[in-house]
Amino acid sequence: MSLGRRLFINRDFALLFWGRLVSQIGDGIHYFALAWLVLDLTGSGTALGTMLFASSLPAVVLAPFSGVLADLWDRKTIVVSMDVARGLILLGLAAVFRAGYLNLPILYFATILSSLCGVLFGPAISATIPGLVEKDELVKANALNNFSRGATMIIGPVAGAFLLGASGYFGVFLVNGTAFLLSAFSEMFIRFPVVRREKEAGEEEQTPTREFVASLKEGFTYIWQNLGLRTLIFFALAINFLAAPLFGVVLPYLGKEILQFKAEHFGTVQTGYPLGFLLGTLVIGYLTKRFSKGSLLAVGIAVQGVVAILLGLLALPTVYGLFSIYTLLIIMAAFLLVTGIFNTLVNVPLQVMLQETVPDHYRGRVYGLMDSMVQMLVPVSMAFSGILVDSFSVTGLLVGTGFIIVFLGIGLSTSVHVKKLYGDEVAAQ
Repeated sequence: MSLGRRLFINRDFALLFWGRLVSQIGDGIHYFALAWLVLDLTGSGTALGTMLFASSLPAVVLAPFSGVLADLWDRKTIVVSMDVARGLILLGLAAVFRAGYLNLPILYFATILSSLCGVLFGPAISATIPGLVEKDELVKANALNNFSRGATMIIGPVAGAFLLGASGYFGVFLVNGTAFLLSAFSEMFIRFPVVRREKEAGEEEQTPTREFVASLKEGFTYIWQNLGLRTLIFFALAINFLAAPLFGVVLPYLGKEILQFKAEHFGTVQTGYPLGFLLGTLVIGYLTKRFSKGSLLAVGIAVQGVVAILLGLLALPTVYGLFSIYTLLIIMAAFLLVTGIFNTLVNVPLQVMLQETVPDHYRGRVYGLMDSMVQMLVPVSMAFSGILVDSFSVTGLLVGTGFIIVFLGIGLSTSVHVKKLYGDEVAAQ
């Protein structure tokens, strides 16, 4: 077996991996520079918040429908065309910026269009992966995807800062647009599996609109009637609702307002999470051979809850007063490192379960509906956590959230429906 096959499974998955890695790094560069550009143009935090809201709006509104399209349309066409579109949008921004005509409305419009392309791209690519690899290679494939995400979290902002300083916003748009076009070029050579939806006996031909509506309804019905899948999605949404604001709101507040970290200190601490992500991808393949996916998922959730509790205790003056600022930095980075490692134990088994149990012609809709529900819940949880941070102690918020997450992990490990979904009961016998 060649080195390339050992590392990247097969030719098609390798093309997908490298194409996505290039575009994801470009995305990291772009969003780092985007925040600075909005502030340069306006000096307004409100404008920056509006930009971030605009970028998330297509995902909130259109994710369920993008999953339907991923099951009805040719996935290769969706994937390649969306990367080409994003590349052209960003190259267009580079040209407009160079000409001196870039303003906030144009930036909003381009951001929404680019985000829309990402919404269509996501379910199509997620639904495709199981068709590119063998069933026993799914863990490795998803671990490599996690590795790509972790690497992007580290490389993107660093490369963005360097590129912004070296070539300005024009260089950022140019590099990111080129990255998407290179990704599309790579994806053109991938042999995408053909999705065949079996028609039931007596089923008549439908108009595109009726077929779209019927397909969307089928997706909802499939999830609702599959009790194990429905239970797992409930746990995933509940945990995401609780955990998302910890990183977006609570931890920055803890670092800046309570522990008095400088911006560069907190930025360094945050690299602990993606480093943990990378380390987790190195061990997840071994762990899935020794332990059931359901057990790894439950333990991964529970440990992250314990970390939240420990961070809450660290926020007590009697505790953080015992340590120097540099010791606190190391402690925080270590906590985030552990969180990143155990988050991999959640993400990879969850993705593999969905890919193994959801039929190919339903997979796009399941991913689309899950993405939509997550995107709708995250802004609510962010806003809610902001109110709680101002109203209650950070210690109480972190400890309370941590205990709820631990209980969710325990509940997941004892759920009969989820065990059946993973086949744990068979394995136990």
